[in-house]
Amino acid sequence: MRNLLLLLVVLGTLSFTLSKEVTRNVEKASIASGKTAPIFSLRDNNNEQINLKDLKGKYVYLNLWTTWSEPSKDELPYLQEFIKDYSDAITFINLSVDYQRESTIWKQYINKQKLKGIHVIADNDWQSEVVKAYNIVKIPRAILIDKEGTIVDAYAPKPSQKGQLTKLFDSLTE
Repeated sequence: MRNLLLLLVVLGTLSFTLSKEVTRNVEKASIASGKTAPIFSLRDNNNEQINLKDLKGKYVYLNLWTTWSEPSKDELPYLQEFIKDYSDAITFINLSVDYQRESTIWKQYINKQKLKGIHVIADNDWQSEVVKAYNIVKIPRAILIDKEGTIVDAYAPKPSQKGQLTKLFDSLTE
């Protein structure tokens, strides 16, 4: 009986790990490095229309987050440092997947924390076209897009991965 329980635990863990890896591989295939980044047009926290195609000529670091996700909010202070140091060469877009009905909370959070960068919110929560196009299934997550609108890294280092992200940004700005 004990061996059977152990076997079930091992099989369950293996199944979860494989399922997670298959999901990640499917995600990567849809928006892999070298593919054209899906175009999106969303309203920012000032109700201005932000369109990805208008940002050609500059790298775009797309930071995905929500106000209800502590891990994604924990990334924001680190991101502020990068915005300060790299905003001449890189456009920083914070894409929130917060629910539209809670957009007031989203705006208040941005203002209270004095967050820099461009802040947009998905227009239909997790069912938004941008969320589907980028195969966003979990947050926090970051995506790096080059000056021509091509995906450099569909799973770019997060802001808290300071050494990796600094190295990546420095390679882009040299």
